[in-house]
Amino acid sequence: MKIQKNMRTAVAFLLLGGSAVIASAQYGPGYGYQQQSESPDNAAHWGYQDGFNDGSHDRATGHSFRPTHDSAYKHAPEYGHPPIRRDEYKNIYREAYVHGYEKGYGR
Repeated sequence: MKIQKNMRTAVAFLLLGGSAVIASAQYGPGYGYQQQSESPDNAAHWGYQDGFNDGSHDRATGHSFRPTHDSAYKHAPEYGHPPIRRDEYKNIYREAYVHGYEKGYGR
């Protein structure tokens, strides 16, 4: 039983880590897990991650493709203390969010 639990944990870790590596390779360094909390790329990182999660969830629950309807897209939550203007952060976050949503939804 313990071996099965450890195996499931290892597989989940590899799948999640692999998604970040693929996204980082495809969209550049702003989309990977290795971001500093003070970096302007933080908006791109979290936008992509939030979009990917919401897109995956919408697809899994049968929702239509709607990347601009989720609360995260509309309100662009700030993570950390970005050293850029709020409107610039929102634009970066939203662009990355749509890319992540598309991938998470399967488009």
